[in-house]
Amino acid sequence: MTVAFCVDEHVPSVFVTTLRSNGYDVVTAADAVAQGPSDRRLLEYCAEEGHVLVTHDKKDFAGAVGDAIEHSGIVIYTDTLFLRRTPGNAVRTLERVLDHYPPSELAGEQVWLDQWRE
Repeated sequence: MTVAFCVDEHVPSVFVTTLRSNGYDVVTAADAVAQGPSDRRLLEYCAEEGHVLVTHDKKDFAGAVGDAIEHSGIVIYTDTLFLRRTPGNAVRTLERVLDHYPPSELAGEQVWLDQWRE
């Protein structure tokens, strides 16, 4: 099963392009939910569409919103330079997560991407 992603508004575009060039279906938060989506609505969209959310917003998605809504998985990163400077390495790191968590097991999980770096 192929994993599809929804990337939050602050995810670097170079990372999004690299994900897409590696064959992943990627939608941006702005395209997914019009008019400045709330965190809650964005996560609900991801659940409805089966998208894993990639975000830098640990305050909300690793907290109240992420805990309150059933979702397809949340990948949280804290090092913005990692995704911007070495997007290929960031995609490979994300793929390590996917090797460990099949989509059915990723549902409901909050995964910290930085912990999977080599």
